[in-house]
Formats: sequence, C-alpha cells, structure tokens
Amino acid sequence: MKHTLATLPFCLFALTAACSSNNATEAPAAPYVCDAGELAIDEQGLTFATACPGMAMRLLPQALIAGQWLGGTQPADCQFTPTEVRCPVENHGDVVASIAGNVAELRFEAAQDVSVEGLALVGTAELHGARGFMSNGFQSWSQSGALALGAPPTPEKLQKVLAAREDQEVVREGPELSWWYTYAGGDQRNLFAGVLSAKLFRSYVQVYRDAGDALTVRLVSGGAGESVPVLAGQSLDAERWQLGLSNDLDGMLTRYAAALPSRRATKPVAADAGWNSWYDLWDRVTEQDIRENAPLAREALEGRVPASALPLRIVIDDGWQQLWGEWEANEKFPSGMDGLATDLKAQGFRVGIWLAPLLVHESSQLVADHPSWFLANASYAHPTNGKMRILDPTEPEAAAHIQEFIQRIVGWGFDFLKIDFLFAGTYEEPRHENVTGMQAYREALRVIRDAAGEDVVLLAVGAPSHPTFEYVDAWRLGGDIAFDPIDASWFFIPNQARSIAARWHLCSAVLCDADPPLLRKLPRNEVEVGVWTATLAGGALFLSDDLRTLPEERRAWLLDEAIPLAVSGSPMVPEDAFPAELPDYLTNSVVDQISRQSQHVLPSVWSSPSVRMGINFTDEDKTIEGTKVPARSAVRVGSN
Repeated sequence: MKHTLATLPFCLFALTAACSSNNATEAPAAPYVCDAGELAIDEQGLTFATACPGMAMRLLPQALIAGQWLGGTQPADCQFTPTEVRCPVENHGDVVASIAGNVAELRFEAAQDVSVEGLALVGTAELHGARGFMSNGFQSWSQSGALALGAPPTPEKLQKVLAAREDQEVVREGPELSWWYTYAGGDQRNLFAGVLSAKLFRSYVQVYRDAGDALTVRLVSGGAGESVPVLAGQSLDAERWQLGLSNDLDGMLTRYAAALPSRRATKPVAADAGWNSWYDLWDRVTEQDIRENAPLAREALEGRVPASALPLRIVIDDGWQQLWGEWEANEKFPSGMDGLATDLKAQGFRVGIWLAPLLVHESSQLVADHPSWFLANASYAHPTNGKMRILDPTEPEAAAHIQEFIQRIVGWGFDFLKIDFLFAGTYEEPRHENVTGMQAYREALRVIRDAAGEDVVLLAVGAPSHPTFEYVDAWRLGGDIAFDPIDASWFFIPNQARSIAARWHLCSAVLCDADPPLLRKLPRNEVEVGVWTATLAGGALFLSDDLRTLPEERRAWLLDEAIPLAVSGSPMVPEDAFPAELPDYLTNSVVDQISRQSQHVLPSVWSSPSVRMGINFTDEDKTIEGTKVPARSAVRVGSN
C-alpha cells in the first residue's frame, strides 16, 4: 500500500497493515514494471540475467531414457559455463541445455547406443501473486483457456493425458499440462515458456504449485510415446524453447509468435472472405446449392468487404466426394468439380474445396488394394462416417498417391484447399520409416505443399499449430461453430472465443480462421456476439448459412463495423489474460449445451487499434468498465 508524503510519518508508526488516519489519502498502487531480460547460467542452473522482485526461475536439463527422467536433478550433478549446462545421464551420455538470448536449446550427446524418449528443462519458479496459467490444447479443436494454478497430476493421470487422441484429447479439461506453450501469472508478474520447433517431438509445459507460492516448471519435448535412436558418439538436437519473465505479457507473446518458423513470414497472403457450404447444408450439399448460394453471397458481401478480400471465395465443403479417400465428384455434382470451378471463376469468384488428405474410408478399394500404404495399428473412428484408415506419408507409393490427388484437385481450378483432420498424421505408431509422429506429420505436410504448389492457399483444420505453420497459409484455431444436428447454438460461441483468447498471438504467424458467424436462428444479440467472435481472430470472414432461406433483415446483423477487422490479418487482443475467477478445469460446448448454461470463463474486453469491445459471454447482465452489458451481448467500451 502506498501513501502520500503527508500521511507517511503517521503510517510508519502504525501497527496495523493500513494507515487508519482520517487524513490519509490512499494512492493507487504503481504498476509493477520489470523484465528479467535474457537467459543466463549460474552455478544453480538456467536462469535470467536481471533480478526482478517476486519473479525468478531456475531450470536444469533432463533426458527420458527407458521411461525414467535422468540427468539434472540437482545442481551438483551438472557442470556450468556461461552459455551451457551439462548434466550426465548415468552411463548413457550427457544432456545439454545451451542458451542464446531468450532461447534455450536441448541436445543429447550419447556415450553409448541408446534410445531417447524425450528431453526436458525442469525446475522451480517464483511468481508472486500468480493465480493461473494458460492451458493450450494439442490441435485446432482442443479445449484451451486459462485455469487456476493447482497441484501436480499423478503420474498415471499425466500418462493418460499424453496418450489421449481424437475426441478424448479435444474435450480435455486441461489442468495437467499445456501443449506447445504456456504463460502463468495474475498479479502483473508473468512467466512465459513456448517451444519454437517441432522437428522430432511434441512438446508441452507444466506449471503447478509445489509448496506455498513455489511453482514447479517442466518444459518437456517427448514423453508421449516417441523414441529416437542415437548411436554412441552422436548427438541428438531436440527442440528450442523461448522463455521470459516480465510484467509485459502481451510483449512476450508477440515476440514469441514473431520467432516461430512460419510460411506467412516469407509468403503472406490476404485474408479471404466469401461463403462456405458446411454449416447449414452439411455433407448433403449439392451442385445446385453451390450455384444458387454464390450470387447471394455476392449480394450480401460485395460493397461491404475490403478490396483486399476480393474477389469473394466460394468453398465447397464435405459432401462432394465419392467417399473419404476417393476424391472424385459424386452424383450430386453432375458438372464435375472442374466444371463447377470453371463456371464459378467465370462469374468472378475464387474457389476452394475441402478434403481430408490423410484419411481413407475402410470400405474403399484403395485399402484392400494397398494395405501397406496405411498405419497398421491405428485408425480414426469418425463419429458419423465410420472407420477411417490413415495414410503413411513415409511409404513412397502412399506419398505419391497423396501427391497425385492433390495435383488433380488443383488442376480442376481450386487454388484454396481446406485440409482437415490432420491430427491423424501425428500418431506415435510404426510406419514404413522409423520416425516419430512429428517427423511423419511434417513429411505429410511437405508432400501436400509440394503437390499443391506455392500459390495455392492451404487452410489447416484439426491441426497442431507449431509443426504446421511452415507449410500452410491459414489455420483453424478453435472448434466447430455448430454441429449437425444441434445446428447453430449460443454455446459454441464462448467456446470459440476462449480458444482465441488462448491463441490470439499465433495469429501474426498464420492467418487464423475462427469459423463463420452464423446469422440464422439465434436472437440478434447472440448473432452479433458471434460476428464479433469471428472478427477477433482477424483471418477470415465466411458466411455459411443457406442464403436462400436466410431472412433479408438478418444480413444486416453482419456488422459493417466488424467486417474490415475480420479480414484485417491481425487479431483483436484480450486485455485480461487471467479473469478474476479462474476455473479448475475447462468446460466445453457440449457440456454447456446439455446444462443450458454458459460456463466458459474468458476475457471481457478485446481491443484493436480502432475499437474496444466489451463482450459479455455470460448468461447474466454484467458491468464492463462502467458500462452495463446485457447477457450474451457486445458493446463498445472505453475509447480507441
């Protein structure tokens, strides 16, 4: 507590925590300002160069060998130089952490032949006043959001979370770990840790309370089933981590995103606007549906969308193909996909198409004819379309097959591919080549990009962020905005917004697609929140209602103020990373749908250079910065 000079002498002698003089005038606490600067190494381990009151961290490297974490458990175990920490791993070799600026790099130097299952930096942190941490999910659809700091998970629980796949991982509750990066804080002091590469291992961060205010920090690459053989005398270079301690959380996040390898850094494209067939017509879509909606999309958007997002793009989603994995037009598309693309382009549209390039339905003749092309011990059970087999891109003939159908689709005239269900390529499973899941996944994306060519826009969906950004132009950063048969519902909107709050900084490394605003069915206030939610990510604006049945007046609910921001290429920024009441676990849209309650916790104020919005994602009226905001509504607040 701070006091004016006039009251300070009295307060110095007060025995109570606060000065109770009637003459005392309390001044607001000065903002805490300190940045711990670059990484450093001392005799205790990896730390920071600048001392910041109430903020500190010390880490040592470890290696996972035969299921055991070995190496730097105590500083006495290790050797230190100004740029390197070296810790012996029994008789297997040394695990080494080297530093440059704010980046730490891990490697293992083998003294004998050994299989390395992971590398980590492990230690403790002081973060005065810390209340919460960001729990990020593995891939696009995975639940992500801020949680209260808690106790460590049991080893059994951690292993279950690391092994989770598909919907099990998507509906994660999140307290055990955060994939790829995290930040922790809550009282102007913030810790950030994020991996910069995904060459070999999937990576995650754990931050949890140890004793009192002390925190345990674990930055782990691997431990999720990976195994990399290293011969005696050889080194294994693993992943790089960027770290920071600062009051400036947004600055740390922005610098991190700028350091991520990404295609956007060298070949940026403008954000798209247009119409996508999925969220009303589903996989029942026909060629006639596409032809009749395209001119209505033009009526709804042209004159309202900035020139940077023109011509409008029409995207044909799931339902055009013969079968998953048999990427040819079905009977609902009598003109063929090439004929439809040609006609739409002649009308002045750009065109895009959906596919799941790594999945093939088990009933496809392709599976019977080429069993060696697929993962032998894993498949994906689609909730409505059945069992899908997973192509192995390390098998040369399977890779050639992927190349062939990608080139064929591009040859039809589509210069935008929405490539979906990509997480299936990350599984730790035996393949034709002895590689990790991350290596196989990156090979799949390389094959797809090479086949598509440099000028085709790739939108990755159901995809982990960090191993994807080097190959694609756009990334879906949240879950679906509606399900069939639930249809449009309020409860999908806070779920999408919470993902954006967790991931907004990544939207400078890739165009972030937050899914379309749905203009049908919901009351106007909820539609407008949906529009702002689609706007927050700044990377796309697609309509997805069947515009033939959408009442004319609802088109105006697509707010003219929001449209330029939605395709600006820049996200709006949440102003409170750690809301006042943090949950212990993440809810999801299905749970909220069943309970008919909005249980998501996320920031209320979002800003861009031109506007600050107060968004009430709750079911009760709320005051945001002095403005009363009705339940499930959005209004301007403050000034920008």
